[in-house]
Amino acid sequence: MKKCGLLTGLLMVSTIMFAQRKGDPMDRAAMQADKMKTELSLDDVQYKAVKAINEDFANRQLKLRGDSTLSKQEKQKRAWTLRNEKNAAIAKMLTEDQKSKWKSYRISQAEKHKAGMAKYRGEHAQRMQESLSLSDEQTSRIKSIDKEYGDRFRTLRNDSTLAREDLQKKAKQLRDEYRSKTKSVLNEEQYKKWEMQKADRKRRKF
Repeated sequence: MKKCGLLTGLLMVSTIMFAQRKGDPMDRAAMQADKMKTELSLDDVQYKAVKAINEDFANRQLKLRGDSTLSKQEKQKRAWTLRNEKNAAIAKMLTEDQKSKWKSYRISQAEKHKAGMAKYRGEHAQRMQESLSLSDEQTSRIKSIDKEYGDRFRTLRNDSTLAREDLQKKAKQLRDEYRSKTKSVLNEEQYKKWEMQKADRKRRKF
């Protein structure tokens, strides 16, 4: 059961990372199947099955995103259920050796992603300084806020005692606090521009 849970978790990381990339979900589905074929030496039967699973998940994900009757929280819950179903289906198509290789590959990718995110967060204050014309003092304060909340988010993420819903609630609280502290550093014009930039990034993401 432990191995199964670990594999499922790693497949979730894979799913989330692919879902965060730009582009059509169907294209991402094919790309992930191709990546698994290369890394795991999938045979034709496995490849077709994995690709079909990915495409089915992508179609269901698109329908979920377009369902205006659901709240954001409900969409998140259903998306998590879809990921679980997809990961379980993919796991059934792999041999034990392929599962082991996929686990090692995802660990490696997760470490690279973690390093990339750390670098991105480290450069955040500098990007804000350039895009919002922050003073040196403002930039220094933003760096301190980024460090404080980066540490708090990592602590929260590593708290295995929390249920997923509690984790989401606490993460939202931290995001609200971070936003409030950042707002206190900016003048009115800078804050409005910052909010517009965030809204633009969110539109491009979806």
